[in-house]
Amino acid sequence: MSESLVLVLLAAVGALVLLGLGLVMFRIFGDQGLICPPMPVAYRSSASQGAWRRGTLRFTEDRLALRGPGGLSGGPWMRGNLDLGVAGTVNGETAREIGRAGLIEVPVVYGTSSFDLALDEEHYTALRAWVEAVPPGWMSSNVA
Repeated sequence: MSESLVLVLLAAVGALVLLGLGLVMFRIFGDQGLICPPMPVAYRSSASQGAWRRGTLRFTEDRLALRGPGGLSGGPWMRGNLDLGVAGTVNGETAREIGRAGLIEVPVVYGTSSFDLALDEEHYTALRAWVEAVPPGWMSSNVA
């Protein structure tokens, strides 16, 4: 009985070690191609005006994605199809919902869907510059 218990415990420890290594490798290889480190963000769906959720905003050369606490939450959205709306400062009820005032809130439209982002000012500036810059591979003849 004790030998089988030891084997079960060793198998469980081995499985946990393998799972941990897999998660570390996912984090390492999942961040390849990022232009800058992941940025903390609060986000919500504009259509439902639901609760704000926290996550990280990641962008590569041509895509934007959101990761929430449980993994990929939204996107990836192609850079050329993103439309950032007029930004404003987070105050009042929205600041209480997010748990922090002074963030920049910006509505984002992607095709027929829309969502809101709340970011620090420097992260908003980086996102705006990335969206408005000429996407890689575009020739000057494609630019208006």
